[in-house]
Amino acid sequence: MELITEKEFFGMANNGEKQHWDKEVDVVVVGYGAAGGISAITAHDAGAQVLLIEKMPHPGGISILSGGGVAFAHNAEGAFQYLKRTCNGTTPDDILRKMAEEMVGMIDWVTELAKVSGTEPSKTETRGHGTYPFPGTNDIDSIKLKDFQAYSEFPWAKGLRGGARLFKVVYDNVNARKIEVLLSTPAKHLITGSQGEVLGLSAEHDGKVTAIKAKKGVILACGGYENDEAMKLQYFQAQPVYPVYLGNTGDGIKMAQKAGAGLWHMWHFHGGYGFKYPELPFAIRHVWAGPRNEKRRMIWIAVDRFGKRFMDEYPPAPQDTGTRALEFYDADIQDYPRIPCYLIFDEEGRKLGPIGIPIVNDERYDAKWSEDNFAEINKGWIKKGNSLEEIAGQIDVNPKVLKATVERWNSLCDGGEDKDHRRPPKTMMPIANAPFYVVEAWPIVNNTQGGPEHDAKQRVLDPMKNPIPRLYVAGEISSIYGHLYLEAGNITECFIAGKIAGSHAAQQLPWD
Repeated sequence: MELITEKEFFGMANNGEKQHWDKEVDVVVVGYGAAGGISAITAHDAGAQVLLIEKMPHPGGISILSGGGVAFAHNAEGAFQYLKRTCNGTTPDDILRKMAEEMVGMIDWVTELAKVSGTEPSKTETRGHGTYPFPGTNDIDSIKLKDFQAYSEFPWAKGLRGGARLFKVVYDNVNARKIEVLLSTPAKHLITGSQGEVLGLSAEHDGKVTAIKAKKGVILACGGYENDEAMKLQYFQAQPVYPVYLGNTGDGIKMAQKAGAGLWHMWHFHGGYGFKYPELPFAIRHVWAGPRNEKRRMIWIAVDRFGKRFMDEYPPAPQDTGTRALEFYDADIQDYPRIPCYLIFDEEGRKLGPIGIPIVNDERYDAKWSEDNFAEINKGWIKKGNSLEEIAGQIDVNPKVLKATVERWNSLCDGGEDKDHRRPPKTMMPIANAPFYVVEAWPIVNNTQGGPEHDAKQRVLDPMKNPIPRLYVAGEISSIYGHLYLEAGNITECFIAGKIAGSHAAQQLPWD
């Protein structure tokens, strides 16, 4: 195709009649994670010629790093009631009802898609309820795919095997349909007509800017803004918050804003507390990621810069609300006394296994965590001391306060009840046997939830709630979850939103 430079591109009028087009398709999908892949599959199956572009060298996005769970519903009304309480007024009812209705058919749909990869959902890996005990929680469940050869096919992604299995199904379905895919092709700008309708976009490929005509529509499925520091400064209370995935820098949100999009629940992100070290540009999750297992011991307590415990370290969904206790801003000291916080544990805790689990979709990095934590101790990531006083000196807290905090915790463990922060009894473990260990913990973000507001057809809305013609969103870029998260809910949303966006975009009449 003939390509143009960025300077030449911006010299053209942003009008469909005058615009030079290098390539034409019916639907352009931006972002090749689960949401983008499903959008492309659905639009293709509805008869559209589809182009799927991805700015990273490899597909998968953050979807490939997930646990691979897919939430579904036994009953649409119960699921709606659950979603309504989860979103707590931040998302309109008609959108939540559509989501609930589609969740009822999730198993059949995933089963059909999985046939291409020769697998099916597991009948044994179900949870039986939602994340929280809200109305309708027993109408919510989740599934994972049976184990099959998938993880080794994506050597650039070092994540959870469930996510690799699920993305392999999406990947195989895209390939089976021979949908055109361009990798290392970041979208740059939406091209709009005189009435604000989206006509196509510009993208960079092989160092050149190319104008792609989308005769029916553009679907933005390119993730959130967890690796854009400027956006996080504006929307997050806690600072800093470190990302797990490096590829999501808010590109689609910015493009949609320039086209006139309104935004919703930008403050909400899915993440907990975890580890960040100068050697790596991304954060590392701890292994108690959730949902909480109330019979599994968690080895540490978290203390602030004053050496005092301040939270339930093992909330019901550690990657949902786990970071919120760290967001506290102390007006007396004009700082965040819990960023970083410090996780304290003992030798018995160290022996129970690795405390970190690196997940990264980037071929430049090959992060690992040792089974016994010794490699991380030797690197200085985990600090070691023969006494609590020695530990206190390494993190510059008052040793008497830290020792009193640990003694209080041990007494709570002896009594079998966390009277201070209500951590479940069977998750409690004393900190009594030297050597002792301490590790810094920071707020981390797995994915953001806010973005361009959309309607039940996944059409992007302007601030006056009017659809921007021919512009759609799917997945993390514009999630429905504006208050709390449903475990496995983002992956479900990738499938459902991608299905809705793909089918509606494909139904549009070509604008020319």
